[in-house]
Amino acid sequence: MIIGLLPDARTAETFLNNLAEAEFDLHDVSVIGRDVTSHAAGGDEGGPLKATTVAGLADRLAQAGLVLSDAQLYVEAVQRGAVFVAIVAPKSAEAAAREMFQDHEAKSIRGVP
Repeated sequence: MIIGLLPDARTAETFLNNLAEAEFDLHDVSVIGRDVTSHAAGGDEGGPLKATTVAGLADRLAQAGLVLSDAQLYVEAVQRGAVFVAIVAPKSAEAAAREMFQDHEAKSIRGVP
């Protein structure tokens, strides 16, 4: 799973559109934002963190293998207005996913086991 923080909901929407155009399956993408509008940018609220809220994000990331203190940094960023995105991609597409994050000014991009 590749995770990152996008600056805002508008950027997240553009990011998701570009993922779809690049033939990523949006069912493999989770989007978590501070408000309903940001969360809704993810469409069906699916992906690797399906049904996770901002309040539950740190615990879900810790369960996935991220150190809890690092996971809490993602929660704090979302609370300040960033949009958290997680993508499950085949190994062959991980580099492309990371590049797309970078192209959309994402921060804290990393892989989680």
